[in-house]
Amino acid sequence: MIGTPRGTDISKFKRAYSKRNEGSFPTELVLRLQKEWDLKYGENPNQQGALYFVSEAAGRNTSTVAELTDLVSVRSDGKGKGGLSLTNAMDVCRAMDNLKWFKDPAVVILKHCVVSGFATAPDGSPLDGLVRTARDCDQRSNFGGSYVTNRPIDAAAVDALFELYVSQKYIVDVIAAPDYEPGVLAKIEKISKNVRLAQFSRIDSLPRFIGDDTHGLVSIKEMPTGRVGIQDVYLTSVKSVDDLITDPKADIKDKDGNVIESPFIQRDPTPQEAKDMLTAWYLNISGARSNGIVLVRNGVLVSMGSGQVERVGAVEQALIKGIHKAFDREGIPYNPLEGITGYKRLRDQPFAGAVCASDAFFPFKDSIETLGNLEVSAIIQPCGSERDGHVIKAANKYQMAMAATGERCFGHW
Repeated sequence: MIGTPRGTDISKFKRAYSKRNEGSFPTELVLRLQKEWDLKYGENPNQQGALYFVSEAAGRNTSTVAELTDLVSVRSDGKGKGGLSLTNAMDVCRAMDNLKWFKDPAVVILKHCVVSGFATAPDGSPLDGLVRTARDCDQRSNFGGSYVTNRPIDAAAVDALFELYVSQKYIVDVIAAPDYEPGVLAKIEKISKNVRLAQFSRIDSLPRFIGDDTHGLVSIKEMPTGRVGIQDVYLTSVKSVDDLITDPKADIKDKDGNVIESPFIQRDPTPQEAKDMLTAWYLNISGARSNGIVLVRNGVLVSMGSGQVERVGAVEQALIKGIHKAFDREGIPYNPLEGITGYKRLRDQPFAGAVCASDAFFPFKDSIETLGNLEVSAIIQPCGSERDGHVIKAANKYQMAMAATGERCFGHW
């Protein structure tokens, strides 16, 4: 994992952005769609909608994953007020794509296809505790969210899901899980006549890593003007910490192109930082729109900057939001006109010891300086910038660990 001598040259990473990577997609691509069920409505009530899966693409069977994961609405009155809309189905499917990375118990909360709450813990951890932790990442955003877990919902989890509904009319819009313990569905329907309920299976069948069987799937990007983009589904090479470059090295050159310094990351991640690196990287792949910045501490989402048009802005959004949510948790009034002024009053500084994942390289050291000043302790990013050396030098200044993935994970949806 660590180079000998220390310092793995990452300068080759930036070459990937200037090379073509053409596929062998056919001139005419025929897709066959199979309807699963009619939806309550589309993204909005004035749009009709139905859920389909791609059953065949260019003569290849592509239905395996949809059939294995078997997404269904399970409310007893599922075709009535409690039916799923297209927005609900999109959130649940996106949540499944986030949960596919985690074998340990996990809860993810989605709003508009972006992760707004997440928590994972070692196997055997009670689900109700994870529900509360994920919810409290950002209570305001998680109001009306889609709560999805990779474990069966039990009675204690139901109590956690609806405890604020009973006391504060705090809405849970969608619940989805691989199963529900006996009596749980009836209990939920008695508490709320409006919550949507869904069930799925076999999220382990979703492809994750390079070399996985994609079952013939293609990624389809619909665009205005009647066009679609077709690409391979995203697969990462990062299966474990051993796949990370934890000692990246890059040159710093003067204006004439002469190498004046070749800094490398001086500190290895701790075991917990390494685990959080993977969690943050996976959430960035499946849960953040680009530009995406994800911060995780001890398996819990601290905050996310998602869908920003500048990377430094994504960092700033994540940090401001994380401080804001920490104010909320500690009962400190937050004035949006004053921002995070006074954040040092917090008993728990939310970014102290947190890990930051960036879906693309940092073009400048400014974001590293900002993260370092708030005590973020580790970063995972693709690298590949012309200024990687300056970024590495800035990370060393704050004694940060930094891992390079060598691959970008932009997500535009």
